[in-house]
Amino acid sequence: MTDRTSHNPNRRGLLSVASVGLGAGMAAFGGAQAATLPTPQTQHRADVIVIGGGMAGCAAALEATERGASVIVLDKAGRLGGNSILAAGIFALPLGDSAAARQDFAREYERIGQGRGNAEIFALMAEHVRENIAWLERNGVAFGPEGESAPFRVAVRTVGPGAWRGMPVLFQAMRERIEARGGRFDFGVKARELVMDNRGHVVGVRAAGPDGLVDYLGRTVVIAAGGYAANTAMLEAFADPNAGALMVRGYRGATGDGHRMAEAAGAGLRGMGGMMALHIAAVDPDSTAAGQPAFAIPHAISINRAGERFVDESRGYVAHGKAVLTQPQGLTTLVFDQRIAEIEAVAGVVGNFRRLGLDVHQADTIEALAAKVGLPPEATARTVNAFNAAVQDGAAPGASPPKRTLARKVEKAPFFALHPLVPGITLTFGGVMTDTSARVLEADGRVIPGLFAAGEGAGGAFFEDYIGGGALTMCLVMGRIAGRSAVA
Repeated sequence: MTDRTSHNPNRRGLLSVASVGLGAGMAAFGGAQAATLPTPQTQHRADVIVIGGGMAGCAAALEATERGASVIVLDKAGRLGGNSILAAGIFALPLGDSAAARQDFAREYERIGQGRGNAEIFALMAEHVRENIAWLERNGVAFGPEGESAPFRVAVRTVGPGAWRGMPVLFQAMRERIEARGGRFDFGVKARELVMDNRGHVVGVRAAGPDGLVDYLGRTVVIAAGGYAANTAMLEAFADPNAGALMVRGYRGATGDGHRMAEAAGAGLRGMGGMMALHIAAVDPDSTAAGQPAFAIPHAISINRAGERFVDESRGYVAHGKAVLTQPQGLTTLVFDQRIAEIEAVAGVVGNFRRLGLDVHQADTIEALAAKVGLPPEATARTVNAFNAAVQDGAAPGASPPKRTLARKVEKAPFFALHPLVPGITLTFGGVMTDTSARVLEADGRVIPGLFAAGEGAGGAFFEDYIGGGALTMCLVMGRIAGRSAVA
């Protein structure tokens, strides 16, 4: 179907789903309207309308165009990529192409999410990610070699030419392929309401563009609008009364638009409550996106302003980031020695910090290093010495707190510190309820015909924590499924 733009259309049988249908939870942070928006005089048509131009939205659009559908992608920003373009470009995948490796992968995500994540989505990620990465490669996206994400039974691949540099290249390649197949991007267009026909099927989106309200009508709609990390009211209503004060690392257009539109159409939400619904990382305040030392954290030790350790660093960077929230001044310092600095993962972080012009402090003694970054020298030295004494066979069970794995003595000069690191919210975990075909569900499990969702704001995949690279993998896998389902 080719795009058609018309004026004064026949609107019989089309109903706009306004925010007046919001439940008590969503109404708590505002956004309700007294009536639907006025009927636009202009409409555009395509087979599939995609809301959001991030990883999930582009995957859905590319898949749909490959299957012969006409597609329009709406994005309220003036650029492509959403939250995903700010990511390091790391995709998680199983440690090998076997049933056992796929099972291990899914179980790792279930375990780190305390058994409360979406096991069906984890299984889909494990099953499809390798083929989906190969699909991206066939569409002009380069990836680096496969590595491991210690201490998890998970592998990773990074978009070329490297971490924090590859995602703009990926989106340019995807846009070229989508447009070459007849797909279209409308930027600066904010989706406001879903449009239903008199059967209760979602058949379009009412949006606000540069020239006013416009209806985008099609056979199906895919919501890939991202999360709500930049919506203070939603954070405070769902997560914590103080969550709105968190530093926002990601895209500031992540305001929960998809959640609100979907719920107004009857969709259920899952995984929205408490701090467990937020991804928080400890990052450099001068470069909140790229100044993310995730791969160094499990190998180093993290020391607060009192000169004390406070978390098992091997639990990963999300658990670490949330622990920093409770520390004095909300600050921490990552400390390691020359031997640890030579580990490939840590060396990569140090190189990236230096490339960005961020501080990598260095000294010949722990006391001198502590003084450089404003830690109490004697207390910091006691903490390091006590930790070193507790290290045995790659763990530190007698340390306070214990370190389960990847424990190495911090004893060979020079010593290094990444400081300061502060908590920042990267993305949100809760989202619109979906099934394994990315169909949007009501709270009682009923399917909303014509409506699909994928990405950060859909499925409620993660809970409490996740393993780095999981978010992009989930967006890729579920976005492609959504595109396939929307055409079918």
